[in-house]
Amino acid sequence: MRLIIAIILICFTIGCSNTDKKDVPSEIIVKIGSENITKSELEDELNKLPQKQKALYMSSPQRLNEFLQSKINEKILYQQALTRGIHERGDIREKIENYEAKLIAKTLGKEILEELEVSSDEIKTYFEENKKSYERIDISKIVIRYNPDEEASKTAAISMAENIRERAISGESFEELASEFSDDPLSKQRLGSIGYINRGRFPEEIDSVIFGLNEGEITKPFEVDGAYLIIKANKDPDFPPYAQIERLIRSELISKGLLDYMNSLKDELDVQIYEERLQEIVQSESNEK
Repeated sequence: MRLIIAIILICFTIGCSNTDKKDVPSEIIVKIGSENITKSELEDELNKLPQKQKALYMSSPQRLNEFLQSKINEKILYQQALTRGIHERGDIREKIENYEAKLIAKTLGKEILEELEVSSDEIKTYFEENKKSYERIDISKIVIRYNPDEEASKTAAISMAENIRERAISGESFEELASEFSDDPLSKQRLGSIGYINRGRFPEEIDSVIFGLNEGEITKPFEVDGAYLIIKANKDPDFPPYAQIERLIRSELISKGLLDYMNSLKDELDVQIYEERLQEIVQSESNEK
């Protein structure tokens, strides 16, 4: 960063060679009337940028000078806005107050999140009590769709699905059958492979069957959303690495803690929502269209 500042100083030395700098503190890079841009301010502004954008400005003296010029322009425009009294206009004051309220609320929310500590023991206990919900299984699938308005189409689909399943359990390649017959373009392209899924991907009655499979076992066709689905377990059900589960549970418990805190504040402040008035707003908007 010192090199960057030195480059800027060189640029300004060239551009402002007739300016007397003897009485200007070394921390100041630019003077704009009564305003200054200091080394530390410039460093802070650069550090706020995404890494790629920062690297771009640091790639040459010309690029860095472009960034500095944008900061100078901001200062000049701000000074001019104050001179014109724009900061006192009603519409601007309203926006400033709205932004201030959101910034303060966001800051408090962030601090509350930091205060919500979750211990490793709490995470382990939560995991043991809810272990089933973190289970996963690596599967492949074959989808046979039908037209829900045509009974004959549905009959043909279940017949085809049952035939495909019989062929698969008789030893034919599930991958080749998926490639030939599946109506799901993505899994068809991947020869039926879906990869890992967690509980909750399918209705509970289907989940219980899928997560009861052992490696290589194939389900009977399930009816789901206008299609018959055949699932093959590529591996026995297992769990993600514990470090991954730990991060997920920590996030869940912190989110729950924040929600509980917010609900307690709502109860304390007696927050009441008049839902019928929300319907009035929706209806009014619909009528205007």
